[in-house]
Amino acid sequence: MFGVLAIPWGISYSGLVGLLVPYLLRKHGVSVDRIAEAVSVASLPLTCSFLVAPIVDLGLPRRIWVLLAAAVTAFLAWAAIVLSSGSLPFLTLVLFMSTVAITLLNSANGGLMSGVQPEIRGRAGGFYQAGNLGGGALGGGGLIWLADRVSLPWLAFLTALFIMGPALATLWIEEAPRPKLAIGAQFSALFHDVKDVLSSSRTWLGLAFFLSPVGAGAVQNLISSVGADYHATGTQVAFVTGVGGGLLIALGALIGGWICDRGDTRTAYAVFGLLVALSAMWLCLGPATPFTFGTGYSGYALTIGLFNGAYVALILEVLGHRKRGASTGYAFFSSSGNVNNSYMTWLDGIGYRQAGARGLMATDAALGGVGGLILFAVARHFVKRQSTPEPERFPV
Repeated sequence: MFGVLAIPWGISYSGLVGLLVPYLLRKHGVSVDRIAEAVSVASLPLTCSFLVAPIVDLGLPRRIWVLLAAAVTAFLAWAAIVLSSGSLPFLTLVLFMSTVAITLLNSANGGLMSGVQPEIRGRAGGFYQAGNLGGGALGGGGLIWLADRVSLPWLAFLTALFIMGPALATLWIEEAPRPKLAIGAQFSALFHDVKDVLSSSRTWLGLAFFLSPVGAGAVQNLISSVGADYHATGTQVAFVTGVGGGLLIALGALIGGWICDRGDTRTAYAVFGLLVALSAMWLCLGPATPFTFGTGYSGYALTIGLFNGAYVALILEVLGHRKRGASTGYAFFSSSGNVNNSYMTWLDGIGYRQAGARGLMATDAALGGVGGLILFAVARHFVKRQSTPEPERFPV
């Protein structure tokens, strides 16, 4: 069920902001570096979603928030597509507002998901990211395919339908009722939960992982706009970034979550991030052909899936079980984990401005690779420290 509920989040962000809109803008003659700037601005709400998440913890049931957020996002997605041939600043503002709305859905889903048992956190994260990234890629690729075949109003309507439809699955979720407290007591309980999260040493270690450039996946936000640099046709771009990429991301997320339930999540996080960097390196060094585009992004999609299964599993591990502040705590870590996507999209855009598609991919690979090596060393240090028994102490 978490996989289904993540589909609106995936289509509205990965599919719309990351794939469809860049593809439409490139068709309308907008340069890749300006597209990167627009996507970076539209992504900013992901870095501070914790500012609005408390209303999910203090207000209506979380499943109702899922429906409300999906409805608002669907409307704004419709507006963004209709406006894609107009003013870029105004379009960026609409995308920015749609991202604000969808962060509420993500926070509500995170709050629902935080109640799962510790032994299945990896699988919960895997299914969630399979629906998020896999659904976003499949939906985005399908929408790119439709963009060459239907009018903008029809494309806008279908996009809104694809966002709103899966959110209806929340009607079948049985949400545990939260204790009814006076508003002052609610704020007090929420403050206690958030304070407990922020005072934990594992929180700060987790933030070091989430804020690093490792596994940012920024290439996903720009891949549909650089297909022409590899001489790929619109159909090839739609298939590679859509059906093919979506299935690989979903598969990778499920495998990554499964691995995290059987090993150290931090180590898996670092290793999967290194694999993402290797895929970007192939896109940088390979010849500028459709084959390089297809194989390179297929590898990128699979490894991004692996990484994101570990990403959500690590969030749930750091967050732990929360009674009142689950959505706020999840949004806090999710926000920190999206900071890197925003700044890496901007940096990748600068890389393109300097050296084309190769510069974009080299930027992504270099920063992700170096960061991955550092995080791997940190993860192994803590694994060894945890496995080393305390020396036996004898009274003197």
